[in-house]
Amino acid sequence: MKSALYLLILFSAFSTNAQILSYDFYSFKVNNMFNVNPAYTGKDEGLNIILSAQTQNKGVSYANKNYMFGMHSKISKKQALGFKIISDTRGAFQVLKVDLSYAYIVKISDDMKFTLGLSGGLLKNSFLINRIDNYQNLDPSDPTLTKSYYNTNQFAAGAGFLYNYKGLDVSFSMPHLISTNQPINSYMNAAIFYTIKAKEKLDITPWICYQNIPVTKDVTSLFLKAMYNKIIWLQFGYQTNKTYCAMFGVNIENLSIGYGYKSSNKQFNTVTSGIHEITFGFRITETPKILKRFFLPKI
Repeated sequence: MKSALYLLILFSAFSTNAQILSYDFYSFKVNNMFNVNPAYTGKDEGLNIILSAQTQNKGVSYANKNYMFGMHSKISKKQALGFKIISDTRGAFQVLKVDLSYAYIVKISDDMKFTLGLSGGLLKNSFLINRIDNYQNLDPSDPTLTKSYYNTNQFAAGAGFLYNYKGLDVSFSMPHLISTNQPINSYMNAAIFYTIKAKEKLDITPWICYQNIPVTKDVTSLFLKAMYNKIIWLQFGYQTNKTYCAMFGVNIENLSIGYGYKSSNKQFNTVTSGIHEITFGFRITETPKILKRFFLPKI
């Protein structure tokens, strides 16, 4: 009886935390928009490689961790391909997502273009019993621990678009729109960026983001980014869940490094004072020939 009660409390707590924090699965606090919108595939020239890591900063057992590796490149003037892996671990639950993304680019005028992006791949949910404190005391044959509900492999797909006009970027995406064993997921991300040339070497970009998050409250974020000479950038932001974000980064030729910090709100400050994120990016300026010869027809 005690074991059943313990497991009930355990799963309830894990499920609540997973739902509250689930939108961080697609975190882009250091401007990793490729993570959230497949239409960013091929936005920049050459082959772009991204590595991102996010973790809480207090010594909590099995603290939440999120890792992302991705790459994307144009394969023709109007088409681009991308690939990414996201690993997200929260307590005893792990989600692994591996997908391919495809973007089709329509150039409307010299200053205007519209990109439609699609993504699809494997979504694997796992329950890791060895990440439960004192898991040795649990009965491994207990059906609560072996339910297939917690260990699934699904096909998941998403879509998004990106509109560019001079200094204006409008992004909309539903990166986890459908999956084989679940109803349509209403998670939605929309963002508007506007870059202003403040001085010859200084660009200012205010931008706003809205996230429709299933189960929990929606989140609106307001950011202000400043970049000097295309090399050094700083960014500050506030989110309506009463958290603050600060980020900075540097671009050195084809290498970029960024660091971000998000404060915790009252709901979680007893567990963590904030979340750290670091991102590395590398660009190979010329698209590899193997991608240019990809089997898709050149359009």
